[in-house]
Amino acid sequence: MKFYSLLVALLMILSFANAQSNYKSKKLQKMDVKSQYLEVVRFKLKSEVTTEQFLKAENDIRKGAIKIQTGYQGRDVYQDADGTWLIIIRWDDKASADAWTPIFMTLKEGQAFGSLMDFSSARQEHYTLVKP
Repeated sequence: MKFYSLLVALLMILSFANAQSNYKSKKLQKMDVKSQYLEVVRFKLKSEVTTEQFLKAENDIRKGAIKIQTGYQGRDVYQDADGTWLIIIRWDDKASADAWTPIFMTLKEGQAFGSLMDFSSARQEHYTLVKP
């Protein structure tokens, strides 16, 4: 009986250790980004546009077609003290970002978003993740 109790305890320990190993492996896989392409857009809003209007338009984009766009990883929004906005859009690669660009302005949410921007202040940059 003592042998079987030890065997069961050993099997439980091995099972727990294996589950922990699988959890850590999955967590590392999520953190390991194979490639990433950033689209960085900096701009100011038109003078008559409120922050609330802009944030609603941003939320509409996030809820829209971009969610299912191939290669889309996510987007972050930042604001500087002088009212400059910065949006960082993360893609798997340049091809995914390039495929989205012509679609964006044909969408209702893209047109609404674009109508809020002061295009004379807009700057767009692109970066590819480099792993040293």
